[in-house]
Amino acid sequence: MKKSIIIMLVSMMTLVFLFTSDGRAEWKYGIGTGLFLLNIEGDMGVHTNAAGSVDIPVDLDSSDIKDLMETAYGFGGYATDGTWMIRGSFAYMDLEGTSVRALPAGSSLIATLGFTATGAELTVGYPVYSDQAFTVSVDGGLRYTKHELSTAITITGNPSQFRELDNSWIDVLLGSTLSVPLADAWTWNTSANAGFGGSEGTYLGSTGVTWNFYKNWSGTLYYKYTAVEFEEGGRGTPGWYLYDVDESGLGITILYNF
Repeated sequence: MKKSIIIMLVSMMTLVFLFTSDGRAEWKYGIGTGLFLLNIEGDMGVHTNAAGSVDIPVDLDSSDIKDLMETAYGFGGYATDGTWMIRGSFAYMDLEGTSVRALPAGSSLIATLGFTATGAELTVGYPVYSDQAFTVSVDGGLRYTKHELSTAITITGNPSQFRELDNSWIDVLLGSTLSVPLADAWTWNTSANAGFGGSEGTYLGSTGVTWNFYKNWSGTLYYKYTAVEFEEGGRGTPGWYLYDVDESGLGITILYNF
């Protein structure tokens, strides 16, 4: 985990230094945060002592995730000289749920599941075609993902059983972005990328409209879909973990541009 974080940080610092150290370029920046209504659907897999490797269907809409959410936050930003575009983002989410089931002889089983997801992304884009109607850019970069899974099972009158899994990976990203100016203060952006390396394959697509509504402030309403497939270890081994899930939803971001 520490090695992955170091690689990501070094890559970010190197890219920022290379592209913003040219004093002749007039660089502009933006930073902000927002809200994303996440939906998750797919399969997770873990190895258990009692039942071996188990696939767990997951189908959570944004209201389900809100009920399970302990903490969630994120932020992002960009730097551009009018040609090169550097984008970065960070997100953290902590979910926790508890289930109680009655057992024979009046005892109870209490199961608590915790799931923490951390993500960071850095991309650099360069326009390959531009006119008054639209601009097409090629994007490349890195995405860091970390999942922490914890379970605690207690049966009345017996010691609690605990289990923790910790997996992280880095994908290399390659994609493109289409930008279409709609009016003086409005722009439509659509982007897609594919990531490989640490995962079995991650595919992302997003589309949204940006409105520069007041001086240095802008807002974006967008839809994003991500298909993630990650597997650690082999099925039947103690450290096996599978995350084969589609993540999607509507979001809004607010940026301060300077």
